[in-house]
Amino acid sequence: MPGTAARQRCHLCRGAKLWFDEAIALGEYDGLLRGWLLAMKHGRGESLALALAELMWRQFGSRLEAMQPDVVVPVPMHWRRRWVHGTNSAELLAERLAGHLRAPLATGLLRRTRHTPPQFSLPPSERPANVRGAFAVRPGYHLRAARVLVVDDILTTCSTCSAVARTLKQRGAARVAVVAAARTLRH
Repeated sequence: MPGTAARQRCHLCRGAKLWFDEAIALGEYDGLLRGWLLAMKHGRGESLALALAELMWRQFGSRLEAMQPDVVVPVPMHWRRRWVHGTNSAELLAERLAGHLRAPLATGLLRRTRHTPPQFSLPPSERPANVRGAFAVRPGYHLRAARVLVVDDILTTCSTCSAVARTLKQRGAARVAVVAAARTLRH
């Protein structure tokens, strides 16, 4: 199911307040794509992350260009989780996509304000509360009327990207779009 959009909400998102304006994903978090995403979440999966970013660009490049993002922002990991994983796959995807878009990559724009349990370890109903208030824009970044492209690896309940988008909009972003490698359509 290439290119799922926020407007085409799955049954899991109906009625949920999502703060981003649009979301696209390469495919469903299942089968081979699921295996690739799990492998790229660790230090040795960097080349796989870069290959997936190229595939995302081939699939959605013109759509991403049409968004005209002012800045590309990966979903940040808490430093402890990044230390355990050895990499942030969302950051690798964002770096490659920002290069294609010739848009600034702002890896330091957002920070996690606290360590949260992994979203996959929680039931869907608890995920929004888990990430509520977990992100902040670092001092020195100005987002007034900015178009922001947020990059993540997997969208499940969209709670994380929605919390990120809320933070960005509260700091002045005009539009927040999300691109991910995969989207879960069932739990």
